[in-house]
Amino acid sequence: MALSINPALLIGFCFALTRTISWAIICPPFNSQSIPVRVRLGFAVAVSFLIAERVAPANPDLAMTALVGGLLRQALAGIAVGMLVLILFSAIQAAGELIDLQVGFSLGGVIDPMSGNMASPIGRFHQLLAIAILFSIDGHVLVMRGFLRSVDAAPTATLDLGELGQQAIRMVSMMTAGAIEIALPVLAALFATEVVLGLLGKAAPQLNVLVLGFALKSLVAFSLLGTTLVLLPETTSSLLGKAVRAGLQVFGG
Repeated sequence: MALSINPALLIGFCFALTRTISWAIICPPFNSQSIPVRVRLGFAVAVSFLIAERVAPANPDLAMTALVGGLLRQALAGIAVGMLVLILFSAIQAAGELIDLQVGFSLGGVIDPMSGNMASPIGRFHQLLAIAILFSIDGHVLVMRGFLRSVDAAPTATLDLGELGQQAIRMVSMMTAGAIEIALPVLAALFATEVVLGLLGKAAPQLNVLVLGFALKSLVAFSLLGTTLVLLPETTSSLLGKAVRAGLQVFGG
């Protein structure tokens, strides 16, 4: 029994798989190392079956250069969409790392088994909490929907590189501003604590301000940490929405 396969659909599946894998490797929460590789690969294959017909070329060109060029364009498109989400999502962990830096916890950074990078305690806590919040507010559905809309907007993965550069710069500036806004209550309190410790050191030079300062700043940081956690659900939803819209603008969607 002969099995006939539509060449256009087969090429479309290869394009879709390349685009989905490159996106899932970068885009949170699917990029987490805690998700087994087989699960992520199965997820990418399932999504590729869904969008294969959308990205399948009408008149397939079976030349090697055309196929390789198409695969590279699809990979770049997936990376672009995932990168914009990753940049803004990193603002939440960056807020925790700012607090760690101000208190002194950054000196006790350890290897994060999920990312393989150095992570400070409060920064790592913020990241884990942000991922939990993302699933609780159906943020993974929003991210997946944005990816599918980017496929509909540009099935051939035609990128506006100038717009991509502008959006990346804009996302980095928004990430910095978002991190500072999330951590601002604690950072302001820690700055006031530094001022008080400086005055105390002048008034009573016999006190060991370094030892006292670390304990006092730790107490202030943990006491006010809840003020930053209250902002996380709304901030996570806002950042994801902005990242998805930025990704669609890259494709003119």
